Amino acid sequence: MKKQLPINFYTEQKIQDEEMKSIFKFGLNYRGHQLMADSPNKYISLPHTNDRWMLVNDEGQHKLLSNVCLHRQSQIVEGSGCKKLISCRVHCWTYKLDGTLKAAPHFKEKPEASLKTKELTNWNGLLFEGRAPQLDLKACGIDEYINFDEYFFHKVETTTYDYNWKTFSEVYLENYHVFSMHPGLRNFVTPSDLEWHFGEDYSVQKVGLGSNLNIYGSEIYKEWQDQVKSAFGEILPRYGAIWIYLYPNIMIEWYPHVMAISTIYPIAPNKCVNHVEYYYKKAIYEENPDFYQAIEQVYSETAKEDEEACLLLERGRTSLYLNGESETGPCDPFLEAGVQHFYDYLHENL
Repeated sequence: MKKQLPINFYTEQKIQDEEMKSIFKFGLNYRGHQLMADSPNKYISLPHTNDRWMLVNDEGQHKLLSNVCLHRQSQIVEGSGCKKLISCRVHCWTYKLDGTLKAAPHFKEKPEASLKTKELTNWNGLLFEGRAPQLDLKACGIDEYINFDEYFFHKVETTTYDYNWKTFSEVYLENYHVFSMHPGLRNFVTPSDLEWHFGEDYSVQKVGLGSNLNIYGSEIYKEWQDQVKSAFGEILPRYGAIWIYLYPNIMIEWYPHVMAISTIYPIAPNKCVNHVEYYYKKAIYEENPDFYQAIEQVYSETAKEDEEACLLLERGRTSLYLNGESETGPCDPFLEAGVQHFYDYLHENL
């Protein structure tokens, strides 16, 4: 029988500590997309680093720059901007985007100091600290889909959830619950029309478009499906969604004319935080912003339904743990293949 996760993997701090020391330390470490700082002198503070780092475009070179002032350790920037020099608001210590200290007001002699920087590895526009994924987009038949050339970075949203981060990942990695938990999504896509691709540090789900976009599972999905029909006419996309998971915690999502990148991080055994970056096609956004308003609404609806599923799993597992019990059930070999692959990764790397 395939190995799964015992209940204490979702409830105990010592397991989370081990995850941080092993899979999060040695796994893929996503830091941002180059579109977040798409021209020289742009910068953005990165919430998934707890604003410890900012992504900067220093004369066309993307790198991480410390967002903590060398003087009294204040946070330097909030949000994003475009400047050749950045200054700490507390005492006006000022830095170049290569990290060099430019000015330290009222100091008779300016200290010779620089902010820490880190180099990044670029993989299809995604920037990683350390190694890049081993995913070959062309071999998986998704190189034409996961292509950011016509896109721009729109925004990032952060949400905190009251369940274990692995529960979030499990729900993302299976299509089984789409039939029962997602009345809107299950009509927009065909959950059983599913293609899987697996590698050492990733899994890919390619999910077929719904067979009849005139059928709506919710009012919110009705607006989205009408927008898709209007945008594509008679030549509809082959897929309704492509969901990529890069281990341990990175998700790339493709929908028609839309991409999102999410990162999920543990806070406590029963709490996690998700950061979602939205990327839209520039020409379509300028011509029809309602298209993207519609996708944001369906994304939100689906996320709330996923949260409900995760909370039910969290409650059941917590009740078992508090009663000194541990139970596991089988994974469907097709609809839940991604969940088993995730379990195998965890067992191999923890």
